[in-house]
Amino acid sequence: MKNHYIVLTFLMLFITPNILYAQYGSSIDSINIAQQLYNLLNTNYIVNEIVDVSVAESIGGKFGLISDPYNTLEGDLIFVAERETPTNSDYYGVTGIFKNNQIVWKSDFIKPYGARNGSVLAVFDLNNDGNVDIITTWYNSYGRLGVLDIWIYSWDGILAYTINPFTDFSSGIETYEGMGFDFADYQGDGVWEIIGYEAMGDSIYENSDNSMVYSWDGETYDYSETLIGNPYEIFFPRNQFNAFVTTRVNQNQQNLFNYFYSVKNGQFSAQNINEINIVGNVDSILILNLPSKWKNLDFGTDITFKEDIKFANSNFSIKNKIIAGDEKGFSYSTSGLPYISKAYLRGFNFTSYHIEGELADYLNNSVVVPVVAATLPPDPFVTIYFIDTLINYKTRSFELGWITNETTAIKYDSLFNLTKTQLQQYNNNAAKTILQTVLQEVDVDSTSNLTSEAYALLRYNTEYLLEKIPLSSPNLLVKLTSSLGNQIPASNVMYYESAAGGWKDAVNNGDGTFTVITTKPAVSIRMFYEYANQTVHNVPAQNNTYTFQTVNASVQLKNSSGNLIDQGTVQYYAGAWRSFGTTVNGVANKELLPINYSFRMTYEFGSLDKQQNLSSDPTVVFQTVNAAVELRNSSGNLIDQGTVQYYAGAWRSFGTTVNGVANKELLPINYSFRMIYEYVPLDKQQDISTNSTVTFSTVLCTVKVTKANGQPLSGASTKYYSGAWRDIGLTNANGEATKELLPKSLNFRAASGNVSKDKQQDIGVNNLVEIQLP
Repeated sequence: MKNHYIVLTFLMLFITPNILYAQYGSSIDSINIAQQLYNLLNTNYIVNEIVDVSVAESIGGKFGLISDPYNTLEGDLIFVAERETPTNSDYYGVTGIFKNNQIVWKSDFIKPYGARNGSVLAVFDLNNDGNVDIITTWYNSYGRLGVLDIWIYSWDGILAYTINPFTDFSSGIETYEGMGFDFADYQGDGVWEIIGYEAMGDSIYENSDNSMVYSWDGETYDYSETLIGNPYEIFFPRNQFNAFVTTRVNQNQQNLFNYFYSVKNGQFSAQNINEINIVGNVDSILILNLPSKWKNLDFGTDITFKEDIKFANSNFSIKNKIIAGDEKGFSYSTSGLPYISKAYLRGFNFTSYHIEGELADYLNNSVVVPVVAATLPPDPFVTIYFIDTLINYKTRSFELGWITNETTAIKYDSLFNLTKTQLQQYNNNAAKTILQTVLQEVDVDSTSNLTSEAYALLRYNTEYLLEKIPLSSPNLLVKLTSSLGNQIPASNVMYYESAAGGWKDAVNNGDGTFTVITTKPAVSIRMFYEYANQTVHNVPAQNNTYTFQTVNASVQLKNSSGNLIDQGTVQYYAGAWRSFGTTVNGVANKELLPINYSFRMTYEFGSLDKQQNLSSDPTVVFQTVNAAVELRNSSGNLIDQGTVQYYAGAWRSFGTTVNGVANKELLPINYSFRMIYEYVPLDKQQDISTNSTVTFSTVLCTVKVTKANGQPLSGASTKYYSGAWRDIGLTNANGEATKELLPKSLNFRAASGNVSKDKQQDIGVNNLVEIQLP
């Protein structure tokens, strides 16, 4: 699998000491403000901090939390000051606005015990009411250590009023000094909540219950009974906006594609956009152009989109977002071709990259917009597959409205399908001519019938395909089709020019066809398919196409009556025994080159080989015979009951005789058969292709028992041994007992009274067994 990498571009802000000083005002401003406070209040005040709003906003100062969205603080200095010498430990603080060397507004006194170390925390429209809010923090020493109070003033350009609850001693919004404050939009409605923290652990990550949320109730920010929980364990809404993204692509002199994106936030969107992820598939981005204060964030914070083209502005910056009704442009350059992709856009809100499940949040908490992005060309490149890609781009573009009318969509559908037909017929020159027509039509339609997205997809991918299609070659094209005439991919093709050159590999075209490049007027060609090969001679080699065609080889299994039966397993030999298939309804099929093969049918554990040339007959028939195994007695009469087996890798069941005969359909080869009768087994080998009837005959075994003087002994017990001693019977007056047995060597026993005697004899040689008892 190909690895993809992104060259990352970062935009960084360097703050020099002079810029930092300008951001916070000058020492002269501090002296003037202190003097005017003395004149107004008849008390000395220390100016804790001065923020030049215009400068801080432009350079992203104060952690990026300074913004003057309505230009009501243009040229203003915001200051915070505290009484220089407290009376009875009463600290009085004041916040104000200084402009044109005059204090144009100041707050009421911040009450005792809550007015030390004042600082401007943020300036922006906190509650989305059209007024900019000045947010300050003060150290509160009233009986507690490490507590900060927040005081908020809503400024309309002339007057300001307090929008935080407060008592005589402190603000109603506070936090543990070591934790600070956070802002989060819990509802995704553009109205921010303030999050403070209690000192209940070493870290807010250790205690999810120590956060305090203050929400806007229409008049003030007050403690919320419902919005609770550690913000570092919450996914806040980031999809409460309407987004419109357009893509424009052009090609530069270095043959790189420039991708330009215009991202617009809807006029009535509740949230600003501060993160964009364009899903791409490229090795590298060579040039990346982003708006001021935006940067590429593709450094592994989101591993799922690590290979994508991703950029966002700083999470903590109020300015530089794409606000409702606003629009920003982005661009990058790469060698990747245009394709249809997605852009994941996210609204500005509190975020934490430490929460498990961020991927699911990204997929479900984003606004997804179809866009054109960059992708690597296919490798290997196959022209037929790529024309299918163009047809798909046409279809999707019409569905997305990038092709604006059905007439235009039908036109390109016709052109691309006609190109495909010409490519399938190897009419490369005709295919290239049609694609040139596509390019002409694209230029004409770009003014009204195609958006910039459809134009990029159709033009640049068509140009790429044109470059990849060679002119029709005067050489020999070799292809392979099935028995139905459909093209199938060959394994390899070789050609033979002369003995000196020997057999050479033809050029693999990547689409299952091969090209023979030669100056000879004729060559021999060898086609390789399914482990076999076929050779033809004296094939014209200039400006010619030669087609090999397979046959649908059919291997049948029939019984002795000519009916198709199952189930047989079929193989064919091509360098080794290869799988052909298993019969279904008595037949197995496979496309093979029309040459001579050996076939093997395995049925009922027996195998039979057969050789056949498929060029003359593609149907190979194997037929079983009805093997009949008989059991007859010494008089030639059929008898029961014998048990029959046959050997095929192991002894297999054949059946039990009925009326002296057992039958089974078997392949006509040589087998060993075994008859078991009266516990005695007898084996016999027979080629049932020449004689399908296997006959076993018993002999009438006679055991004759005599006395020591040679006289017959009647009433003697006779037995034979076959796995155990089996009865023959008692001797008659002539001293004889008889039994039909299979002709083989057995042990016999005669017994009378306490006297017995054994004797071994092959009754197939001599069926009279004589035993003399002493």
